Amino acid sequence: MVEYGDLICPDCLLFYKQLKRLQIEFEGKLNVAFQYFPLEAACNDVVDKDLHPGACDLAFIAAHDLDKFNAIYEEIFENFQAAKHSPEWRQQLAERFGVVEALTDSATIARVTELIRTGAEYAKTSDEYAHGIRSTPTVIINNRMIIGTFPDAQLRAIFQALVDEQESDSTSGFIENWE
Repeated sequence: MVEYGDLICPDCLLFYKQLKRLQIEFEGKLNVAFQYFPLEAACNDVVDKDLHPGACDLAFIAAHDLDKFNAIYEEIFENFQAAKHSPEWRQQLAERFGVVEALTDSATIARVTELIRTGAEYAKTSDEYAHGIRSTPTVIINNRMIIGTFPDAQLRAIFQALVDEQESDSTSGFIENWE
């Protein structure tokens, strides 16, 4: 699963909480790769939204040291209101994890920018938007795109259907589409 997310997106917070519960239920069957997609114009030129000021800084902080990503990701979502509303909290987060240089490091900024631009690689899902990835959360599961959030029961049913499909196909592996 590839999750395109914004670290201060309220819907991404909901998905984070759902995913924590579902990872227990589907233990060993979920592999999640987080893809930065801050909805802030300061670093995201794939979409013309500026919904979450501070989201770019959090992406840089989380991306700077991959060994610290999980801890930083958890810290952000477990302290969501502070992360969303307090530039001071974001600065203190960077200091606590020893990644203050992330906010000005050209390699980190370039890495996050490159990851954001992968949103342009997905086919348009609507004539209204230029790219497939245009908001958060957007999740790609076994080559299927899920845009937005769903109630727990529906998301669980989607996961279960995909797991059942994968387990019933003895030749299964990666689903690829080379056009």
